[in-house]
Amino acid sequence: MKKFPSTKTPCPEKRLLVCCARTKLPVCVANQIREITASPLDWDFLLASAAENSMTPVLAGHLLECAKDNIGAREAKQLRESVRASAIRSLALAQQLIRLIEALRGQGILAVPYKGPVLASQAYGDIAMREFGDLDVVLCHRDIAKANEVMLELGYRPRFPSGLLPHENSSVVPGEYNYQDESGCVVVDLHTERTLRHFPKGPNLEEFASRLVPVEVVGHSVLTFALEDQFPVLCIHGAKDFWQRIIWVADIAELIRSHSEVDWDLTVRRAESMCAGRMLRLGLALSQKLLDAVLPGEIAVWVTQDPVANSTACKITQGHLSHEGARLGAAERFEFRRRMLSGTFDGLRYSIRLAAAPAEEDWSMMRLPKSLSPFYFALRPLRLLQKYGWSAPALPGSGKYSDSSAEN
Repeated sequence: MKKFPSTKTPCPEKRLLVCCARTKLPVCVANQIREITASPLDWDFLLASAAENSMTPVLAGHLLECAKDNIGAREAKQLRESVRASAIRSLALAQQLIRLIEALRGQGILAVPYKGPVLASQAYGDIAMREFGDLDVVLCHRDIAKANEVMLELGYRPRFPSGLLPHENSSVVPGEYNYQDESGCVVVDLHTERTLRHFPKGPNLEEFASRLVPVEVVGHSVLTFALEDQFPVLCIHGAKDFWQRIIWVADIAELIRSHSEVDWDLTVRRAESMCAGRMLRLGLALSQKLLDAVLPGEIAVWVTQDPVANSTACKITQGHLSHEGARLGAAERFEFRRRMLSGTFDGLRYSIRLAAAPAEEDWSMMRLPKSLSPFYFALRPLRLLQKYGWSAPALPGSGKYSDSSAEN
């Protein structure tokens, strides 16, 4: 594979990926796509990057539509085959989601799907336009034991350690209750108010549930989060993983583009109620800087007035346009999380909590008896240091907050 130097010049393959990260192309962006594809490209790297960023459908769609004369027969065939495989998988996962939601609700469990098929439909208008690899469902923690029984009846098996079996009153919970079907092809993550550990303030799911809206998925009406809740939730998720995928920024930009009816004042209030105002501002700033999203005037000003969110967005944007993304060390991860909350003390407390609160990987690494479980709080920081190092220097041309691995 051709090796591109790490310079401040944007990588052409990444530029192309960013240009294609939208459902509708302005004329100027379509011209950029034709200009980029007129020059030699590393197609293996481009397709690998598209897959890593869950963007194969939008990349293929735009290239085959407006730059087909610049694409070789082999590459065009690869794109078509990849899109077909992605569409088949998306349809199969969407059908599994409907089956799962109906089974859970049949037991009186209010289960709210988010991301995945519902987000693809809500933001992109077509589940085949937005790749997803698993299914995410949110429910109240009091229903987790009953939900586990439903999952087992449907043929799913838990992937978490036996010591983390779902129980309403358990003092220890995983980052999500993760299940896999017998074929190993379908992964389902059940989230509760107690597993959503990256929320600065635990969400009130019953309040969220009072505002659910219908979205059509493969011919079925499915209830999901209202847009005013969806924006903060997606921005918290993006910040959780350092906005390492372009598609997460595209999700925000597409929701803005496709839903002019959003009550932005209410969106801001709901984000602030979860202490996630800066996370929302960062997500909105990224959608502007990377994908030219247009925000209402007052909201655009609100975003601009946060220098931390804007400087961080600039670094992440630079990283997404570079060939070599920087890898964050433990110190940079800690500092990123600290800066995600506006108050110094609140940010420090949030970052310390995430650095110390044990997760599945900590429990899997060493099994301690229940009497020694407090030692996991000391074990986790040591594991993170071992995994990421203290400080990973940024590569030239890459943003310091661009990263290729999620923290667990």
